[in-house]
Amino acid sequence: MRAHARLITILVLGCGLAATTALANSTTAPGKNGAIAFKRYLDSGRTTGAIFTMDANGKNVRQVTTPASGTVDDQPDWSPDGSLLVFYRCAPDRPCGVYTVKLDGSALAAVLPCSATECEDGEGGTFLRNGTHVVFTRATGAVRHLVGGDQIEHSDIVVRGVNATSEQILVRSPRFAGDYLSPHFSPSGAQLVYIRSNSALVKPAHTHALFVARADGSHQRRVTPWSLDGGDDPDWSPDGKLILFRTYENGLDQSQFATVRPDGSGLRTLTHFKPGTTVLSASFSPDGKWIVFAKSGVGGESDVFVMRADGSGIRPITRTAIWDSAPDWGSVS
Repeated sequence: MRAHARLITILVLGCGLAATTALANSTTAPGKNGAIAFKRYLDSGRTTGAIFTMDANGKNVRQVTTPASGTVDDQPDWSPDGSLLVFYRCAPDRPCGVYTVKLDGSALAAVLPCSATECEDGEGGTFLRNGTHVVFTRATGAVRHLVGGDQIEHSDIVVRGVNATSEQILVRSPRFAGDYLSPHFSPSGAQLVYIRSNSALVKPAHTHALFVARADGSHQRRVTPWSLDGGDDPDWSPDGKLILFRTYENGLDQSQFATVRPDGSGLRTLTHFKPGTTVLSASFSPDGKWIVFAKSGVGGESDVFVMRADGSGIRPITRTAIWDSAPDWGSVS
């Protein structure tokens, strides 16, 4: 989570959610394969990025969001009925915000309010099953200057209504301990996966691992070794038996895609990319047979690819001279 060198005031909202387990859903809902949402940079300098959608074969590419110059829209996620996308938007020297938008670009709405006096920093939103709530990471508090970079005080995993009128904090980090990122519920709604990114104050410092908790945030347990440095927007398989993630976020070794069971067993590496390959986030297809992901493509820039769920049959579905990444596979009702 990007740290801001100023105090970010927490805007407290009333708690009015039903039980989280009854609401929760995964990033990729089980169903028939539909369109793919993704981020595309609009300039070679990667300063401005928008959300796009396309058919699963890469055709019918459509721009959804129209960010201001210098603003990046990232990590889209489909609503259960396919009518909305949730994403986060980051602009220079401002907190990142979580937004929803219709597929034609209309009805842009902030899940996180921000005014001249009150702001929150949000990232990584995904819809819950009812389509009226999202789960995301919220950063608040003071910023502390640590070895290796600045760290914000609190990193919370929050469920909030899309109308920003109700919220529930599921997991809160210790002060300045790091960032708790990319929360996603299992298809049954019984479990939650998220990434812990340690600050310099927590051992092992500056590394990542996947944690799984109950839907209410209790019984947190690590399911990947710190040495694997796994993270980058993990996704549940539609049957809830596997969690897909990217290894070596710190760049100390070549990143690959891997899966693990939610109890931490059955760790398996799916890909064997050559050293120097840029590897980014991935998503299961709704039928569970495919994985869509981003890696280096045309001219070394990132493109969107698909592969079978076992890592075989890799093929590109975009071939652009600018950066395409953060794909999420939607379903057809």
